[in-house]
Amino acid sequence: MNPGPTPRPEFDPHHFVRRGGTLYSLSREGAGNAGPLVTALTAAVVKAAEDYATTCPGGRLPVPMIGVLDEAANVCRWKDLPDLYSHYGSRGIVLITILQSWAQGVGCWGERGMEKLWSAANRRIYGGGVDDATFLDRLTKIIGDRELLRSSTSTSKQGTSVNRQLQREQILDIAELAALPAGRAIVFSSGSRATLIRSIPWMERPYADRIRASLARHDPGARTSPTIAPTGEPS
Repeated sequence: MNPGPTPRPEFDPHHFVRRGGTLYSLSREGAGNAGPLVTALTAAVVKAAEDYATTCPGGRLPVPMIGVLDEAANVCRWKDLPDLYSHYGSRGIVLITILQSWAQGVGCWGERGMEKLWSAANRRIYGGGVDDATFLDRLTKIIGDRELLRSSTSTSKQGTSVNRQLQREQILDIAELAALPAGRAIVFSSGSRATLIRSIPWMERPYADRIRASLARHDPGARTSPTIAPTGEPS
């Protein structure tokens, strides 16, 4: 954007990635949103971080940069993201892409792009709330099976015999994944078996009071409209 006639602060992504800090890029969903601007701003900052990383020892940022792309398929439709995902990790740029479903990612980047994004991620987290049987079947196969030792007892004239047999069964089936309760998630990490975890909401963390104070101060919905006291009866 061109600067106006009066002096005003200018955001320089190259300066920003060197001094550190936090950048919040917000946009609503739907027609006429600021999604294209958010996407352009995100790409500019990450590209500036990549340029800076090439000048650092080992070609990596001295302090990793975290980019949380929440609702990426709606408000940050960065078409080159799947192709850059693994490369940015090697530069110390850690991107976290949050999607509502696999289908949402396919709608944004296509089947091939979504597959590339999934494969490039070192950690993938499923938090429930999805009823896509094809995607959930994929997860059940990644989670794998468990071995169970089953015993059966039979009795005859010759006495009692016990038969033991090792069997395999799915750890979680499609229905169980679809009904994953709130507060639970499954982490798929490269080189490790899938892990069931419990998420801890910010309300239960040590810094909860600071977040509440920040919400009370900055959340427009938490503010009350000022009232004007009467100055007296007109004469």
